[in-house]
Amino acid sequence: MASARAISGGTDVGSASQFPYMVSVQGPVVMCEGALVDFRHVVTTATCVNSLAPSDVDVRVGSDQYYDGGLYGHVTKNAVHPAFDKSTYGSNIAVLSLADSLPAGPSIKPIPLAESDPAVGSAGVVTSFGATNAQNDLPDFLQQATLTTFSATQCQNFKGGKVTSRMLCAGDPRGVKDTCPADQGAPLAYQGRLVGIYSWGASCGLAAPNASSPVFNRISTFTTWINTVMSNG
Repeated sequence: MASARAISGGTDVGSASQFPYMVSVQGPVVMCEGALVDFRHVVTTATCVNSLAPSDVDVRVGSDQYYDGGLYGHVTKNAVHPAFDKSTYGSNIAVLSLADSLPAGPSIKPIPLAESDPAVGSAGVVTSFGATNAQNDLPDFLQQATLTTFSATQCQNFKGGKVTSRMLCAGDPRGVKDTCPADQGAPLAYQGRLVGIYSWGASCGLAAPNASSPVFNRISTFTTWINTVMSNG
């Protein structure tokens, strides 16, 4: 497979150590992403794992390739948010518990959870192994792209009133950089903290401030729940 540019409009990551919290979530019928938030827990979307038994899911960490390198972690529990609504993507978030703690290293390091949102217009970095265009071409290596956060009003207007207070919109004002299919769970980071997990709404390269802008879970609104799940094992 030839190396492709993008999430859509992105670039290859130079090494796994640039984004040591990056996780690929793998199973027989799933291709998603997630973020390592401590050495035994991964945050992803509920839509990624809601229909799967924990034994059907593994994660790969410490690699800039989806199918090779790094370490495997075996999932023992899928904790889906109790308010998850698959029809509206409300509370579309889940925490995966791993059988064993992962070893710390240059390419394996959790990302702290954001307790507040970036200011409107801030530039965050999204990373993913998902498709690079509407034809579902997959990249050889992990991709990164810079997305700008939009205001809650913009977000609501773009999405026809379907955005809740626990969602965050971000995109590229030029309409080039965007999330694509198989990007579910892709982490959005700002100043070294996890601010979002990609949930719904993008269309591969149309993510200017318009109805195609991708929508992320606002991690700041889920921090308490995530910490509770982690403390309970």
